[in-house]
Amino acid sequence: MASPGSVVEATSVGQIEKLLSGDGACALCVLFHASFKQGPVGPSELAAIAKKLPEGARCASVDVASDEGEEIALDLGVGQGLPLARLFAAGSSLKGKPAAEFEGKQCTAAAIEEKLSALAGSRGGGSGGGIHDMVRQAYAATVTGGSSVLPGDVGDPQMRNKLLGYAEGEVNLSADLGLGCGNPLIAANLRPGEVVVDLGSGAGMDCFIAGKVVGPTGHVIGVDMTPEMLSKARATAKKDGITNVTFRLGEIEHLPVGDRVADIVISNCVINLSPEKPQVYREMNRVLRPGGRVSISDVMRTGKIPEALRTAQSYAC
Repeated sequence: MASPGSVVEATSVGQIEKLLSGDGACALCVLFHASFKQGPVGPSELAAIAKKLPEGARCASVDVASDEGEEIALDLGVGQGLPLARLFAAGSSLKGKPAAEFEGKQCTAAAIEEKLSALAGSRGGGSGGGIHDMVRQAYAATVTGGSSVLPGDVGDPQMRNKLLGYAEGEVNLSADLGLGCGNPLIAANLRPGEVVVDLGSGAGMDCFIAGKVVGPTGHVIGVDMTPEMLSKARATAKKDGITNVTFRLGEIEHLPVGDRVADIVISNCVINLSPEKPQVYREMNRVLRPGGRVSISDVMRTGKIPEALRTAQSYAC
């Protein structure tokens, strides 16, 4: 893992992916360059930029003149235009669309520093940064306070889960924060051995149920953008000895999941919170295998939301 203010000379795509998905990561710059070719920015200039960035911003350098660098460039679709800087928000995919890209004469230290600082400051960048931050803070409060911080009375947990379609004893109480609006697993028709990706997995309630169905030959990947949620979900998995369910930090608009990995994507009352819903569906299509399935439980606004409910906590309910 890179230390603050340093640049990693990458030798594999996996090494770069770890930088992007590692604990505390908020943004990543990957600079593709050729050691035999002088350009407006190189590893030394990138190192100078790295020293000025906030903690959590990562920098990697790829020398395409080396055998390892050439393999990385081919894998990530890098062309002849060098130097090339690709900037990514935390949780996004290296093979997806970067948050910014600078090539050739446009690839300057000033341009990289400005955009990377902005990404690091917004913890995800893009047009949805403010909404993401608002929801993230509200969900973090929910982890700490449980259903007591939700607006209104969410009712008896067991009765609520029964109304949503969960069987008695099916829900892991450690993972139930009262945040769902249905049960996506009813229509999912999961089978042993399948790979499931849960968008906005929260404390892992649906993930842990899915894990029991897909069994030891299957796998469930929960993706959530709130570190406090991930900590709670991972603690529950560790406490209960669950090994076929894992959790990753990321936004559902930029899933930290490879192409054509999942047999099914599920989501429970999360997509409505996204400011970029078409991008969410593009990501779902990317990670699904041919013939893959989608099962979503969510809400749709059909009228004007009352003023009293236009709060961060209400949107996070």
